Amino acid sequence: MTAPLWQDALCVKAFADVTNGYRAVILVTLGGGNDANNMLIPLSAASYAQYAALRSSLAIPISACNVLNSGGGAQSFGLHPALRNVSSFYNSGRAAVVANVGPLARPVTKSQLRANASLVPQALLSHPAGVNQWESSSTEALPSTGWGGRMADLFVSQSGTLPPLFDSGGQSIFTVGRSVQAISVSGVGGQTSAFPTGMQDAMLAIASSDRQSQNRIVAAAAALRVQSIQQQTLIAQAQASGVPLNTVFPNGSFGQAMRSIASIINGRSVIGASRQIFYAQQGSYDTHAAQLAVQNSYLTELDLGLGAMMSALQEMGLQDQVLICTHSDFNRTMLANTVAGSDHAWGSHQLILGGGISGGRIIGTYPDLDLGGAMDLNGYGTWIPSLSVSQMTGAIGTWMGLASSQVSSVFPDLGNFPDGVIAL
Repeated sequence: MTAPLWQDALCVKAFADVTNGYRAVILVTLGGGNDANNMLIPLSAASYAQYAALRSSLAIPISACNVLNSGGGAQSFGLHPALRNVSSFYNSGRAAVVANVGPLARPVTKSQLRANASLVPQALLSHPAGVNQWESSSTEALPSTGWGGRMADLFVSQSGTLPPLFDSGGQSIFTVGRSVQAISVSGVGGQTSAFPTGMQDAMLAIASSDRQSQNRIVAAAAALRVQSIQQQTLIAQAQASGVPLNTVFPNGSFGQAMRSIASIINGRSVIGASRQIFYAQQGSYDTHAAQLAVQNSYLTELDLGLGAMMSALQEMGLQDQVLICTHSDFNRTMLANTVAGSDHAWGSHQLILGGGISGGRIIGTYPDLDLGGAMDLNGYGTWIPSLSVSQMTGAIGTWMGLASSQVSSVFPDLGNFPDGVIAL
């Protein structure tokens, strides 16, 4: 495990095979519930007038928006002023927005939701439940696995010498599979943290010895320690290999998470993987008050990190083979509250970048902005999703190469939607 595998002649062929068939997904969860109503803004006169009236203190001027190519559609949109890089990717066909998407077990109307409470996702508007539902692609408040983990279960044979799942964002249901667990990736400057010289060898020797213990708990713990040290050693080798990237990543925690992920992708030949799944968290978007400044700060961090990642993928020649998508707990109410913030809502808008997708478009249907109307659950601008998380994530599973039967296994609610997955 500690040999410099990339120097082996066999790795040259392995690298070619991995590069030609390589695909990876990077999921970024925007923690706290990003206000997507101010991320994707309608610019047509009538729609913007509705938006501005409902948002009052939160309305972003048209002049500040990053205008999106309309693609010949009747409606025009802009992205938040902080999303300069994302807007550029969208307008060059390398990014898309998935509109009004959220946890749904099946298509529903407002009247059906009022008549049957079981159609509402469990613990709707709860932060933990919202995150779990997005990351598990279900409507369960306490799911046992995530959609990333379930995909990883099926990609083990294509992940080389390590599991296909990497977590740089802390504990997450997304990274829990039925059999596969994620490898934690952390560190500074894109490299995993190193132990003092000699300590890691000593720890490995002790753990290897303890693995033979008659005490089952000691033996099991030691086996996990051996596995962890070996895995982290291989990750460090992967991060140190490959042609050094010229891309400069931001210094913040999200920028460094993107750098760490990019370095693993860049050294994928060491691992020999053709399928990999990465997880990261970003921001704290629970903006019940002072939303404009807080969201601007976090979306700026997001935009800079995504811009750097897309640049690094271009540098590696993998711009069409790595797909980046966002999740968040939920949207926030279209109606602003009295302290220049917004509160927990439902249907949201998410970003998809890279992956060779057909970008430069809004996927799905932007909600009608009628307060109390057919799309508003409770009179506050809580949009009932017109697309399910499963339709979005199932499309990513298909993009990753899952067979139709595998897609049905990983995304069991998908069969309830006659329209199937969205088109990427």
